[in-house]
Amino acid sequence: MKRYRWLKARWPISMRVLAKRLRVKQFDGIQVEGFVLDRVRDDFIDARFVQKIEYDETVTDPFGVEASFHRVEYRKCEFKAMQEGPGLEIVDAPRSVQTMVSRLAEATDFALAISPLSVDVLAWAAAIQSRLNVVGDVDSLQVGSLELSQGVQAKVIVKGYGDVLAATQLVVHEKPHVIEKVQIRLFGSKGVTLLLTKSGVARFDQEPSEELLAVVRSSLPI
Repeated sequence: MKRYRWLKARWPISMRVLAKRLRVKQFDGIQVEGFVLDRVRDDFIDARFVQKIEYDETVTDPFGVEASFHRVEYRKCEFKAMQEGPGLEIVDAPRSVQTMVSRLAEATDFALAISPLSVDVLAWAAAIQSRLNVVGDVDSLQVGSLELSQGVQAKVIVKGYGDVLAATQLVVHEKPHVIEKVQIRLFGSKGVTLLLTKSGVARFDQEPSEELLAVVRSSLPI
């Protein structure tokens, strides 16, 4: 399973200049954190942010004897910085990306503007199918902030073996609501299942091809 998250980022400098500044903060195994640049082009950068975590772990055997071990852990966050589109793509993001974002901001003299996305997931799913020229079924979705009555809201998950959009309309019945997540099965040779969220996250059930990933990225309604 592969998870991609997009943030709206407006880079105040070119990708080539950004690459030069990130190389100054390059990770070489000595520092506790830094960047590893994998690919640099005029319009994008593929890179990783690496953190080195060292700690001592103490374990106790069945006889009550304690032993301490020094551990070294490397936490990596793969990302793509782009001049066009959403601006920042994070692959299999850890729980918090604040440190990485802060270091990217430092590289732009704190002129970098980053904000979360809020997208129409149904429009996103429709755009993906249109650009790929394939048909897909929405086999599950999550509805949030569904107003049952004044001051009463519900979260509803709708699942089925076929397309559940029509059934969902019976549930919401013109009540105020927000579609938070949509899972779509794309018919075709690979049969990819794709989960899209309102916050600009796409989760693939298998490693996506470059073509599919590019379509999902460019279809974001931002």
